[in-house]
Amino acid sequence: MGRFVLIALMTVSFSASALSLRIENSDSKAHTIQYKCNGSSFSKTISASRTGTYTLHSTATSCTITGGSVAFPSKAIASGEKYKIKNAKASKQ
Repeated sequence: MGRFVLIALMTVSFSASALSLRIENSDSKAHTIQYKCNGSSFSKTISASRTGTYTLHSTATSCTITGGSVAFPSKAIASGEKYKIKNAKASKQ
């Protein structure tokens, strides 16, 4: 029982520091976001015509957009932000 509680607490603390964004994609096609967190490069596909929460990195709380098919209003993104994508442009909500 003690091990289970410890593992559960560790999981909660790790997920609390993850970079997650809420994204509404109003476009009928999927988009990609290329970004860099803690010195490493990543890519994430955003599903077409869907709204969802996307976890971009497990330990970073902010990252830098480096490319992809969506134009963001800023190169810096932070955990908890919300965006709406329309016509391949993201606007902060």
